[in-house]
Amino acid sequence: MQAQAVQIKNIEMENLDRYLQSIGTQASLITGFAVTIALSSDLISLTNQSSQLVQFLHYGTIITCLSLEFYCVQNSTLVSVFGPTYALNGPRGSMHSAVKAMKEERMTILYAFGGGAVMFGANVIIVAWLIMRTVSAVLSTLIVLVTGYFISTSAHRIGQKFYLGENMGTDEIKKVKAGEYLDGVRVMETSRGIDERKIERGLNVLRNNSGQSL
Repeated sequence: MQAQAVQIKNIEMENLDRYLQSIGTQASLITGFAVTIALSSDLISLTNQSSQLVQFLHYGTIITCLSLEFYCVQNSTLVSVFGPTYALNGPRGSMHSAVKAMKEERMTILYAFGGGAVMFGANVIIVAWLIMRTVSAVLSTLIVLVTGYFISTSAHRIGQKFYLGENMGTDEIKKVKAGEYLDGVRVMETSRGIDERKIERGLNVLRNNSGQSL
């Protein structure tokens, strides 16, 4: 049963690693686009000729986007590197500690990625008004807003479909495995003709040990 628990944790760590690498890759792409916008000489010239409000909105959104996405790239890389390394080379129980820490860090990384994406979309709208005529800018703004709406609703829908609850995870799986194991022991020992009271005492010991290991 202990080997099964370690195997489950290993699978979960691999899943978290793929999760972080995927977010880091997407964040790096957005970072590249944001850098291109921020360093565009034409946009810099147009922005500097605009009002203080437009300059504040343009530079504020693009720099915020860069900061959040770079944070996402850096932290996803660090967690992907140091998490599995600690799990392999750390002390006893390091696998559990590494998976727990990776779970905690992934939400901050995900929020940073989402915030950076929102800032990027806002900057696209501002750039549209800087370089386009009014009709084209209005159309572009509507397209970006509608796209953002569908992205947010689909993300919410997907999150609801795959939501496990705060207390669900490998710990729940291990408890199920432990329950199946104890039921199997009861059936096996009963078939051998062993006293039921002895079986229950032995199962209580197993329950206590499995509860501590979980």
